[in-house]
Amino acid sequence: MEKKVYEISFILSGRLTEAELKNEIEKIKNIFQKISANLLKESEFNKINLAYRIKKETEAFFGYFWFELEPEKLAELREGLAFEKNILRYLIVTPPPKFRKVSTPKPQHKEFEYQKVEAQPITAAETKEEKKEPDYQKLEEKLEEIQKLV
Repeated sequence: MEKKVYEISFILSGRLTEAELKNEIEKIKNIFQKISANLLKESEFNKINLAYRIKKETEAFFGYFWFELEPEKLAELREGLAFEKNILRYLIVTPPPKFRKVSTPKPQHKEFEYQKVEAQPITAAETKEEKKEPDYQKLEEKLEEIQKLV
């Protein structure tokens, strides 16, 4: 089966030290290696304040990975992450099409030839747009009409 691109976002315990955080990230990467997932992108894990408590914690580390994996192996990934006590939450999604890795190159059209054209300044006469002064008399009349209605 063909591999698909996924994004997984994590909220890790805010009680972790820097060394424990790196160790936890390595554990997660090992889970990806065990199921033959290719890591494409990895974000920094930054400390955030949570909007509400999750497992009695108010602070957490947030980060994400982009990876390629066969859809059948997603269950194995979820099982591997289920027993990690420092993962408060995770979410697996497929990124929008414009962010996915494109495997087939777009065809090149040789029928069209592009010519380089020098840019020339446009004068006011060429734009046919002249700034008109507002008709203050008409505006005053409209204002008086509105005031009469009120």
